[in-house]
Amino acid sequence: MVPQELILSACSSAGSSSRTTTTPSIHLHDLLTSSPVHTFKNSSSAAHSLAAVPTQDGQGGGIFAVQEGKAMVNIWAWQKDQMHLKLHLPEKMTCFTVSPNGLWAAGGSINGHIYMWELASGLLVSSHTAHYRALTSLTFTPDSHLLISTSLDSSAHVYLVSRLIDPEDQASAGKPYGVLSDHTLAVRCVGLGKMAGSAGGRCWTASDDGTVKMWSLHPPFDLLCTFTLPTSSSPSTLAIDPSERFFYVGTTQGNVYHVPLFKRRGVVGGNAHALESEGGYEAVGGGGSGSAPIKTEGAVISTKTPITCLTLSISTTHLLLGTSLGSISIHSLPSHQHLRTLSSHAGPITHLSTLLRPPDLISAPGSTTGNNAENWPIIEIKNLERMKSTRSIKEVQESTVLLRPSVDLLSQLDDLRPKRTTALLGGSTGVAGGVGAQIGDQLSELMAENKKLRLSLEKANKINEKMWNGIVDLRLGNDTTQNGS
Repeated sequence: MVPQELILSACSSAGSSSRTTTTPSIHLHDLLTSSPVHTFKNSSSAAHSLAAVPTQDGQGGGIFAVQEGKAMVNIWAWQKDQMHLKLHLPEKMTCFTVSPNGLWAAGGSINGHIYMWELASGLLVSSHTAHYRALTSLTFTPDSHLLISTSLDSSAHVYLVSRLIDPEDQASAGKPYGVLSDHTLAVRCVGLGKMAGSAGGRCWTASDDGTVKMWSLHPPFDLLCTFTLPTSSSPSTLAIDPSERFFYVGTTQGNVYHVPLFKRRGVVGGNAHALESEGGYEAVGGGGSGSAPIKTEGAVISTKTPITCLTLSISTTHLLLGTSLGSISIHSLPSHQHLRTLSSHAGPITHLSTLLRPPDLISAPGSTTGNNAENWPIIEIKNLERMKSTRSIKEVQESTVLLRPSVDLLSQLDDLRPKRTTALLGGSTGVAGGVGAQIGDQLSELMAENKKLRLSLEKANKINEKMWNGIVDLRLGNDTTQNGS
């Protein structure tokens, strides 16, 4: 079956009209046809407060959505049509995320506090004050090893997940792995490519000061480059190319800017052959904080409403943008031609992403798509603790392992079992007693034949020994006769 790429979108109820009858929900649409695939009803979440967990490692995935204005997170499993769980949080969260490996969940509060839980046990493994103002976003790197927080206090912090879970000492608990502090106003979001992680890579932060900054994710987390937007432009969202060739910036003024991260290498005299021989292109930026900012001019897409979300398709052939009016526009790349508009939401779009259709996604009634939901176990989640335990995570954690082999594995095990053929039983289909008697008779016959063969072997050994001794005696007698003559 050809993989199906889906659009996952959610909205807020803050800007929706009181006359509308549309219930805020989470929607799944087909990227190519824009047809609706599934709807998870009754969910209203703020920006950066929804996360999707992929189906992986033999366990189903789902959606986590913190409800707007409530200290509660709703969870939907791909296999179920109705809501799976409602979990209470210690306080109202301004942002929430789940690690790509599905092990950890992190939430940020209006007081600058960061909470981190282990989903399988519900343990609150980390709780500390990270910023002195409200958090705006929390983002895990693709390898789930780093957690990046942004705040209204104009800074971004990088945390090593392993240190949050098990700090070396209590004095260093909650201490950031690195601090990204060069913005002058609130940092709204962070962008990451697929290569970002604990081994290095780059990240981008967008701020109300009208700049997007590119940072190294390798200590000491140097500032690599600054991109400035036109005057009075306030970036609200970022979309980074997975291969980090370019990125898009959406603004509250309704403009989308395309920023290339590579440029043609300058060659004196414009020699095309020299340009091609020297590689043709070079990376943009890398000069650090002392280099001049790179100006970004000329919006590639302009709308009349503020842009709240941006995302790229998996193959980077489409750009999707969500607006404050609840519409989602799909544009073709690299031409930026407008293709379609989705109008399933009544409030501002707060989440927009693309994903491959989960193998355990429940099918709609009458759908021709195969439904394999029953073959996948639902993601295991416990109630999230509100207080951190005074004991270490190793002392209070109870590890559980779900052993549920698939049907294919069972058939493979059946193939490995010895086959019961009728040849050994002489073709008999009698009762167990008759079968046992026949096996006993065959065993007696085999033992008698074995005894006969052993006797034949002993007789052959004696004949062989007699012949060998005769040859040796004959040889010695001939040698004695020759010496006497």
